[in-house]
Amino acid sequence: MAQFLTPKAVCDKISLSRATLDRMVAAGKFPKPIQLTERRLAYSLADVEAWMTDRMEAA
Repeated sequence: MAQFLTPKAVCDKISLSRATLDRMVAAGKFPKPIQLTERRLAYSLADVEAWMTDRMEAA
């Protein structure tokens, strides 16, 4: 079952600021959020964890 994370939860999980997260998404270096409602964005937990795994493997 798919799980979603708020932008704040993503920032806490990856230890980056919201501004950095937004810049990375805009540059295509982080998965794009999903528009849940007109005013609510969320990130797929699976996508965030896959990004984290890729970063660890690249290190």
